[in-house]
Amino acid sequence: MKLKYLAFLLIAVIAFSCNDDDDDDDKHDPVAQALIDDDLLVEFLQSHHINEDKRVDTILNGETPLYDLVETEDISYEDVNYKLYYYKDPDSPEPDDNRRNPTKFDSIQTLYQGFLLDSTKFDENLNFTSSKSWMYLPGLIKGWQYGFPHFQEGDKVIYDDETFGYENTGKGILFIPSGLAYADAGSITIPANSVLYFYIELGKVKIVDTDQDMVIDAKEDLDQDGSLINDDTDGDSIPNYADSDDDGDGKLTKDEDANGDGDPTNDFTNGGNIPDYLNKDVN
Repeated sequence: MKLKYLAFLLIAVIAFSCNDDDDDDDKHDPVAQALIDDDLLVEFLQSHHINEDKRVDTILNGETPLYDLVETEDISYEDVNYKLYYYKDPDSPEPDDNRRNPTKFDSIQTLYQGFLLDSTKFDENLNFTSSKSWMYLPGLIKGWQYGFPHFQEGDKVIYDDETFGYENTGKGILFIPSGLAYADAGSITIPANSVLYFYIELGKVKIVDTDQDMVIDAKEDLDQDGSLINDDTDGDSIPNYADSDDDGDGKLTKDEDANGDGDPTNDFTNGGNIPDYLNKDVN
């Protein structure tokens, strides 16, 4: 009996060791995956074009590849370097100061269709009046947070039947590596490590000021690292974007707008380089 137990124990140890090695082999490597994803994207963009219906299609007759038409943004996220590719519809209007581009901290109203590289559609919203049309960018994938700021909102139009839509919208396609999407977690409809692309149409932008202190969330990211959580000037464990008194001096941030222009970020009563709303010595 003792020999049988020792034999069983030895088998169990070997099995555990093998499983541990398998776990190491299967461990997700985001750096390596980013390189794989970029190769996939480059190959896809070189072998596909935009057809007459403004859809992604396979090159068959020497059409101009998407690779020659897209723009790119280099992004560092969680110490991994990614490349985001985006295509702007050439029929979109020229930039207009009266229409806004979102920041990664804002809300947007958009139409979209999402696809895997094999053309499988996994999600869509094609109606500006649906509940899915409004999106809060900080709660979405990084590819959207970085991609949408390259596009401009449209002009709202009320139709005869009292419904509404948008004209002069920013339209295009986002091509997103998996590390800026759902990574190795995937989702119900998206396999792990999937490269994605989205047709998008940006209707409206809502600039977000979470704490209503007249300093928009985009300006509350003081260290410009893309996160609002770690900016806490007064150290009270409430990040500035959610803190109505950013410097903790007992005076609300919105009341430290000395010149009354609606923007506390440009008021420097003490003549230094720290605005009043972040300077506890100015009250």
